[in-house]
Amino acid sequence: MFSYIHRYHAGSFSDVHKHLVLTAILLQLQKKETPFCVLDTHAGEGFYDIHSPESQKTTEFTLGFRKLLDLENPPALVKAYLEVIQACNPGTSKHIYPGSPGIIEHFLRSGDRALCVEGHPQAIEQLRQNFKRSSSVHVHHRDSLEALVGLVPFKEKRGLIFIDPSYEVKTEYKTLAKTLLTAYEKFPQGIYAIWYPLLEANHHIDMLSVIQRSSLTKVWYCEWCPYPTEDKKIQGSGLVIVNMSWQMDKLLNETFAWLNKNVFKQGTFKQGWM
Repeated sequence: MFSYIHRYHAGSFSDVHKHLVLTAILLQLQKKETPFCVLDTHAGEGFYDIHSPESQKTTEFTLGFRKLLDLENPPALVKAYLEVIQACNPGTSKHIYPGSPGIIEHFLRSGDRALCVEGHPQAIEQLRQNFKRSSSVHVHHRDSLEALVGLVPFKEKRGLIFIDPSYEVKTEYKTLAKTLLTAYEKFPQGIYAIWYPLLEANHHIDMLSVIQRSSLTKVWYCEWCPYPTEDKKIQGSGLVIVNMSWQMDKLLNETFAWLNKNVFKQGTFKQGWM
């Protein structure tokens, strides 16, 4: 059941996409002084060493965050993302890549919280080890979709639910969409960000169709394909955001347009309101 290990994919172009969007949402949440909470339903290990045998086997990071490290005068959002990576690497090698829990922790202020859920027996132990000294990050070993419903609403009354499954089972797309609707009924003011891969089978369309036919409002999606898709298992990366903040679509569109022009020369970025 738990065959997916993110070490093979840490720092890939999909991570760049989802983590730039995550950074944008966290910066938006910081604009209000009142505390917020973040629920990371598929947290993974929290931090990844790209020198690990798993990362070195695929070297996906070379087509992802490594391409951004030496940029001069990047857009503000890219700069904020790179500052998180820098904070994890006080030296010069930049071999530690922060997963979503590491990025979330970076933006938490006094009074803010993170709830990080993981079910994989190997990943949960590393997650606990990585945040054992953190007073603001709380680790939960439980089923991710059960936690999506069980841990909302937040006492802070505002925050983000970040959902990043491996989709090992194709039925997970529809199951996730239905669980999302249940969670939304309990916590309609929350921001929900759901990542999905763009694969040849297009299973994500089932999930998006359920969301589109629902009563959810302020739903926005974006899909990034930074490379030509021939002979690639994953063709691109997608995100759908419920309760999308005003003007964030403009920020993300401008950011990825800049990346496609200056870094990923053949990249495409598709976005819109659902």
